[in-house]
Amino acid sequence: MVAVQRTTIEAVSAVRPLKIISLICLVIAIGLMIVALCSTSWLKTGSFRTGLFKECTSSNEPTHAPPFTGAPAPGSCHGPSRNKGYLIAAAVLLLTALAFTTLSALFNIVGLSKSDVRGKYRWYRFATILSGLAVLLDLVALIMFPVAFYVRMGDYGSRRNWEVDWSYGIAWGATLFTLGASIMLICDKEHEEVYYKEKTIYNPPPELSDR
Repeated sequence: MVAVQRTTIEAVSAVRPLKIISLICLVIAIGLMIVALCSTSWLKTGSFRTGLFKECTSSNEPTHAPPFTGAPAPGSCHGPSRNKGYLIAAAVLLLTALAFTTLSALFNIVGLSKSDVRGKYRWYRFATILSGLAVLLDLVALIMFPVAFYVRMGDYGSRRNWEVDWSYGIAWGATLFTLGASIMLICDKEHEEVYYKEKTIYNPPPELSDR
């Protein structure tokens, strides 16, 4: 007896490398933004530095006294004593952007783990939208921060030589990584490469299979 031949067609989806790279960029962006938000080194002048949540005076302040009225004593920190409005606004925008970036990374992971092609498309679309919104909020906050400070710089007393510190640069780095992830998700419009694999199965005759 001749073996019974049966041919099946299977749809196989292959994950594109851009999906993995975009996820890596989002994870890096999350880490950088957390470091930036937790730091007090956004702006500095002499021994004084300020972040979004605290301002500090270095212990090596030459006068051994607060550098200006309202500044913390050398070697200590406290909450911002002035210009709280734009600092709070920048912090809220960046925290919201961080939440969107985190959700985008999670949706990307869910999309990668899904076997259903339509389900993948849906989760990748959510990840793209959230990463785009995160970039927009980051840009608004990072542009507003130095502009608002320049307008209110007189609140710190006599004119000083101010400069942005490393935390501000790290926040920009996080924004660029999120932007890169967003661009890769947008450009990869096909989301997944779907190809079809033909598989032929040979079944033995019934009288042989019963033995």
